[in-house]
Amino acid sequence: MFVGPPRHGKSNIIAWHLEPCRSVVIFDSKRHPDEWARWGPKHGYVVSEDPVDISHHAKVVHQVDNRALTDRGGWTKPGRIGYRWTEALARFIARGHTIGVFDETVQTLPAGLAHPDARRIQTQGAAFGSGGWFGTQIANCIDTLIPRLSEHAFVFRMVGREERARLASARAVDCDVLATLGGPNSEQDRRFEFAYHRMGDDAWTVCGAVDQVM
Repeated sequence: MFVGPPRHGKSNIIAWHLEPCRSVVIFDSKRHPDEWARWGPKHGYVVSEDPVDISHHAKVVHQVDNRALTDRGGWTKPGRIGYRWTEALARFIARGHTIGVFDETVQTLPAGLAHPDARRIQTQGAAFGSGGWFGTQIANCIDTLIPRLSEHAFVFRMVGREERARLASARAVDCDVLATLGGPNSEQDRRFEFAYHRMGDDAWTVCGAVDQVM
């Protein structure tokens, strides 16, 4: 799980961790032209809106149509725009042994409204050899199992007291240190500071910025 406000370095740290990975599907629902769509081709990724490409290429930036995410009635109906989301998730599951990056998770796995197959990837991915990485700007509006079940959490500056309290409950660790982290308006050496927590640890580890790859 990767949590961070805009311009804090969340996408960069995801991209940094992806560098050694050979089989990846990035579910890009933000579709910002200067983010995954630009970074992907430089790193061997095919950028595509077509779910079929998920089955044909080792590295894919799948640009998710937000109409497919909101057409929940069409998730089970071939020919509807919503079915494209179902097909993309099904093709990812069929691949196996693949990292799936969901960015932005507020859109792809919203609390109480996530596609059943997206939840299956989140909760049962290990059964088919795959893992889900979840990037979000806010941890409160995503499927509640993500902060509870994610083995690794990378979190940038979090000033909201309520958001920290919910994260503390989910991770069983005090989260006040997250309010003290730097951000884009901090001095240079703290600009992209973040904290790391592995499930079961009794505290966060504060880390400096990783290399800029995005």
